[in-house]
Amino acid sequence: MEKLKKLFESMDKVTSGISAFTLFLMMVWIFVDVMLRTFFHRPIQGTIELTGEYLMVLLVYLSLSYTHKQDGHVKVTFLEDKFSKPIKNITKCITNLFAACLFFFISILNFQEGLEYIEQNIQSSGVLSYPLAPALFIISLGMMMITLRLLLECISIIFPNKVISSNSLADSEKKITG
Repeated sequence: MEKLKKLFESMDKVTSGISAFTLFLMMVWIFVDVMLRTFFHRPIQGTIELTGEYLMVLLVYLSLSYTHKQDGHVKVTFLEDKFSKPIKNITKCITNLFAACLFFFISILNFQEGLEYIEQNIQSSGVLSYPLAPALFIISLGMMMITLRLLLECISIIFPNKVISSNSLADSEKKITG
């Protein structure tokens, strides 16, 4: 279990690093596009399509698990704040399991859709013609990563002393238990 956890954390670092690089790339790309459009009346062809259909997908979906690890997702806690520690743990576990099932289902559906896009050779309809299947596989990977993160968090809540100790799981456990 320890090796699996370390492998997952390594993958999470890689995917969040790719996501961070993608943000930088988008920033530079759009800046250059605006400068070329403004001063030379020559924008980069396909900027809207590539940033929307690939770069944004990389940015959002590859950082989902890392954002959850850092407790960066928006949440409403006005009811949860009134719960006792055991109730907080139970509700967190139930919520995580429900979300993990949903994200796993979304991951499988996106993967299947990506395979269909490959079989049918579905391309973008914009200025550039490029395959759309890789974007679906990226979404599937991101959904699978958040699914695993949620399941690992549930395991650490249910078995706090028997499961591997990790900064991310220990931090989330501290946040949950107070």
